[in-house]
Amino acid sequence: MKETGLMRETYGVTLPGMDLADLPGKLIVIEGTDGVGRSTQINLLKPWLEQEGRAVLVTGVSRSTLAGRAIKRAKEGNTLGRVTLTLFYATDFADRLENEIVPALRAGFVVVTDRYTYSLMARALVRGMDPAWVRNLYAFALKPDAVFYLRIGVENLIPRVVFSHGFDYWESGMDLHSSEDMYDSFCKYQTALMAQFDGLAEQYGFEVVDASQPVEQVFRDLRNGIRRVMEAEAQPAAPVPIRKPSDGASSEEAAAQIPVSQARGGAKAVD
Repeated sequence: MKETGLMRETYGVTLPGMDLADLPGKLIVIEGTDGVGRSTQINLLKPWLEQEGRAVLVTGVSRSTLAGRAIKRAKEGNTLGRVTLTLFYATDFADRLENEIVPALRAGFVVVTDRYTYSLMARALVRGMDPAWVRNLYAFALKPDAVFYLRIGVENLIPRVVFSHGFDYWESGMDLHSSEDMYDSFCKYQTALMAQFDGLAEQYGFEVVDASQPVEQVFRDLRNGIRRVMEAEAQPAAPVPIRKPSDGASSEEAAAQIPVSQARGGAKAVD
């Protein structure tokens, strides 16, 4: 009978019918708030990983076949309630997990995801959702091999947003009605969001990367971190020492002290 690999862990439950055994790929998460440079870094990481001989799948929030477009359409009216919005995102994530992430991991891909459940949790928590309910909602998520949190202060984030795509209704937290001024609302919302990220980083063990650095330095930091994950995967098992036969031992006794794989000239023993 074929021996299965280690079972992947979730944060509590498994989706019905989902097999989490034999997933040799790597799940790498790039987290951070809007405008911090996640897409830029992922666009650099993908070709680098491919040059390293890795097959790569890039995925992200609101990209599922089932719910991705519907989320974008629903947000256009600026009328979504916090519960509906949270459940919409959870549906999107569940569909991508089942139909993109797990199949790619099973095929040995490196899956690089632009945001993960942590962003979705942070958004829900800032909107006053019950923390226990939010954690339970995403308990089916796989535990990643590494999470890199691109951290930046609001004062450094503002010019990036202004000179890229401008302020967005939802990323400015305008639905929270903390201010009628979008700039002021953006500052308040992003400050609260970053506080949630900092808490999640400590709780889930994110590797924090200073995103205020130049793009090239952030890329080097991410590349070094991902390389450590890959090198840990490639670490060979500790060699079995060969015991020297004691004086007077017979050749049969000496052979019995040599592992089978070495007695066969280094070929791996077949179970």
